[in-house]
Amino acid sequence: MFSPALNEINKRNDKTKTHDKSNAQRIAHYFECWIWILACLGFGIGIIHYPTVAFTAAQRGLLTWWEIVLPSLMPFFIVSELLMGLGFVALFGALLEPVMRPLFNLPGSAGFVIAVSYTSGFPLCAVLTSRIRSDHLCTRNEGERLLAFTSNASPLFMLGAVSVGMYRNPALGPLIAGIHYLSNLLCGILLRFTSQPPFGLKPDERRTQGLAPRVGPLLRASHLEKQNFGSLLGETIQKTSITLLTIGGFITIFSVLIGIMEAAGFFTTLITALTPLAQLFHIDASLLRALMYGLFEITIGINETSRSSGSFVQQLLVIEALLAWNGLAVQAQVAGMMVGSDLRLWLYMLTRCIQVPIAVLIAYLVTLLPVGDYLTHPALAAGTAASWFPWVSGACVPAGIVLALFTGYTINKWWFRLKNIIIIR
Repeated sequence: MFSPALNEINKRNDKTKTHDKSNAQRIAHYFECWIWILACLGFGIGIIHYPTVAFTAAQRGLLTWWEIVLPSLMPFFIVSELLMGLGFVALFGALLEPVMRPLFNLPGSAGFVIAVSYTSGFPLCAVLTSRIRSDHLCTRNEGERLLAFTSNASPLFMLGAVSVGMYRNPALGPLIAGIHYLSNLLCGILLRFTSQPPFGLKPDERRTQGLAPRVGPLLRASHLEKQNFGSLLGETIQKTSITLLTIGGFITIFSVLIGIMEAAGFFTTLITALTPLAQLFHIDASLLRALMYGLFEITIGINETSRSSGSFVQQLLVIEALLAWNGLAVQAQVAGMMVGSDLRLWLYMLTRCIQVPIAVLIAYLVTLLPVGDYLTHPALAAGTAASWFPWVSGACVPAGIVLALFTGYTINKWWFRLKNIIIIR
């Protein structure tokens, strides 16, 4: 007899909770709007107050985009978009499915994103991840995990700009790149344990498929049935140009922001406040400026690191930390590439925080090896008897990555077979 009254009370309580929750969301949204309004007003006032600094910083950002980013990324963007439009990624994904599932619990199409991101660097990983998600080649959870651990620095940046341009030491390149890639792959393996069960075919069905059934995705995903190759190429170049212009805008705006903050004394004040803490942990004070700059833009931060008076070990740890963090400028580019996608960025940001200590730990362990003593000296003078040593030592890291992945895949494969034998018996 009391059930109607209790139901009415429960409905009222649910309405009250919903109303309170909506009010809290409105208040949070209100404060968020005002925070961004004040930030934009402060940025605008800074541009007006420091017009010369803002103009010079904008020129520097545009020059960086024009001379480095545009020529290095445009070929990869065009080729990647063409391969996706031609259906190659779908075929590639069907072939790599038996390998990607045991290692990362990701679809085979993620292998294409991993390969491209490890050869061209960010933010191409965000563009390709968003694309395969829009083509329904991965789920939302898979896309978020893929984005989280494929945000790599370009090998050209690490092998060229950092090792040769900043340190005048080509031997540093393989070591820096190997540590960076290893920490990223370890994050991908860790994220596997937070993944959802895969959809579609069961593992035993994936292994029994031949090559012929896997050609089907190529035909279904190819755009040549609806348009010729010329129109596909024109559409690809148009999309690529818009994307690269967006990246140039992010680079320029963050260059201006850093210039204004430096002119206003923001970095100097923060470094002065943190100097006692750095002395407590025996960190070279000159590395604080590099960390502050690298928090926003890694190229500037790593360049400041190379000019610092810190030891080689400290400099290597800072470089790997900044590469793992990506910098707010790159993170903003990744967020910009996600516009129009249902992929969330919280896992990407969380992985940046996880990768930093992993990369620092790996870098510290590497410095305990004999390779660390040799790399402290410039290696531009080629032809020395031991010039091969750092290259071989640095190559051991990516070789270890390949060996670890192959071992993990082999163990998973034999464990699956053994489990089937036990179940059958």
